[in-house]
Amino acid sequence: MAADKFMVAKINDTKFVEAIKENQTPKLIAKFRKQFPDDLGTLGILDQVALMTPENIHVNAFMYEPIIDMSDDQLKKLWAAVKALP
Repeated sequence: MAADKFMVAKINDTKFVEAIKENQTPKLIAKFRKQFPDDLGTLGILDQVALMTPENIHVNAFMYEPIIDMSDDQLKKLWAAVKALP
């Protein structure tokens, strides 16, 4: 996931990242929040990632199906915002 790669690069703590064995995204977001509490724009995007992607989307071999009512446009906008992170 692009958001995870972004956070790993910004956090820049190999030992911390390698110690993560499960639930990587929430742990990275928590660490990012501690290190960069004033980066409200990025934190807002990461919060959207946490809300929209892990539980609300089921991806299988032939389709994506939202578990909640959200448009694919919302997901595309979030993906573009993640890709645009510095």
